[in-house]
Amino acid sequence: MPEVRETRIRRWSTFTPPRYAPKTAPRGLFLLRRSEEQLRQYPHDRQDVARYLISCGCKTDLLMATALGDLDLVRRHLDADPACIRMSVKEGWFPKNDPRAGGTIYLWELGANRTAHTVARDFGHEDVFQFLMERTPEDLKLALAFELGDESTFHAYLARNPEAARTLSDAERRKLPEAAQSNNTNAVQLMLEAGWPVNTSGNMGATALHWAGFNGNAEMAHAILRFQPDLELKSQEYEGTALSWALFGSGNGWHRETGDFAGTVRALLEAGAVLPQDPEGLEPSDAVLEVLP
Repeated sequence: MPEVRETRIRRWSTFTPPRYAPKTAPRGLFLLRRSEEQLRQYPHDRQDVARYLISCGCKTDLLMATALGDLDLVRRHLDADPACIRMSVKEGWFPKNDPRAGGTIYLWELGANRTAHTVARDFGHEDVFQFLMERTPEDLKLALAFELGDESTFHAYLARNPEAARTLSDAERRKLPEAAQSNNTNAVQLMLEAGWPVNTSGNMGATALHWAGFNGNAEMAHAILRFQPDLELKSQEYEGTALSWALFGSGNGWHRETGDFAGTVRALLEAGAVLPQDPEGLEPSDAVLEVLP
């Protein structure tokens, strides 16, 4: 059973949405559990609270230490477990206690598939980033070159390893749909040009083209279409094509207010994608409805 101790700090539920979590510490006591889940739920904009909890003895992980810019804590994590340099915001690293749950709060606060390296860049901790790179094995540096859009590192690696795309592991192949899920157009283009299989599926059985559709990323969709993807390939969850995902995303997706869904849908239709039987049932936006045949 995890150690439990009393600490005078403000109380906020790990299930409370960050924007509703109180910003001031009420009086009184609450029981602070020192467990593996401790502090992985800290809000993005409450780093002072996170540091205080750490000073009380809460356990941390590499991503949290990186987001806080705590170089000494980052070093201690890597010294204790060098393999954690590969940690990223994925269910394998942060498994769900309840399969019905949405997943770790990091999905919202840091972003799906984010690594410590990208978190360091996101938070402006260049000293931490350089230290992480010093501890990074060569094979991981290639994936990071994609994620960070570092074309020079990417081309240098391919010059040393011209057959790299032919010997990819399943995890390395999934970097393509993961980059598309993160809306990283440059990374998707680099991987496709290097020979990554265009129809590789990732989270929810969705391909890069599915995610380009869901995000309304017309530039990415055009880039993927150059490599002749299977337009009618269906995702494992929701059993939808890329066009279906684009229709749904235009009215319900993460980027419904900013994505170019009309341009994305138009590109898919012009490439020969088949319109779903009931497109209006996918709740597309008005702008997308206007481009449907």
